[in-house]
Amino acid sequence: MEKELTFEKAFKRLEEILKLLEEGDPELEEAIALYEEGVRLIQFCEEKLKKARARVEVILKEGDRFRLETLEKAEEILKNAGK
Repeated sequence: MEKELTFEKAFKRLEEILKLLEEGDPELEEAIALYEEGVRLIQFCEEKLKKARARVEVILKEGDRFRLETLEKAEEILKNAGK
């Protein structure tokens, strides 16, 4: 995958792959390669969404004020909340 891959680029490529697999008639090897690429892109997108969700969850309400914590602090808070 390219170095500058973003969630949006990965998602767009996933849509392209899906269309190729649904509407196209790829040879078996090409279909397998597209499937493998799609799996890697899904994993990439899931990781990006996981990190984004963690960042959102660390906006903690304190009375009428909000504060934003670092991702590391958020992970610590989330781990402790699950105990």
